[in-house]
Amino acid sequence: MKELKFLVKGSAPQPYELLFIKDGNSLTAICNCPAGEHGNFCKHRISLLDGKPKGLVSDNAEQVAVVVEWLVGTDVETALLELRVVEKDKAAPKADLVAAKRKLARAMNS
Repeated sequence: MKELKFLVKGSAPQPYELLFIKDGNSLTAICNCPAGEHGNFCKHRISLLDGKPKGLVSDNAEQVAVVVEWLVGTDVETALLELRVVEKDKAAPKADLVAAKRKLARAMNS
């Protein structure tokens, strides 16, 4: 099992902590922001999974690329790709977008 921790700026005075855990083909992404703590869609996790260290305040930006590598072949990657398809479909009902975000959040929390 491998772990990487990041700190990102959010709406709280203190940075949020993101923890990525790679265990075989499983990738878990935990964020202590309000959305992440409740198991919901969290923009902080998505940003790093997309390889964009937006808001990163820890000094390990080079490790974001490692997280992107860990994503390959996981159920999180599948759920993220499904979300991207729904996001691009301007005719997709809002319920489809909400469902795709929930699926991705569940994949990251398992």
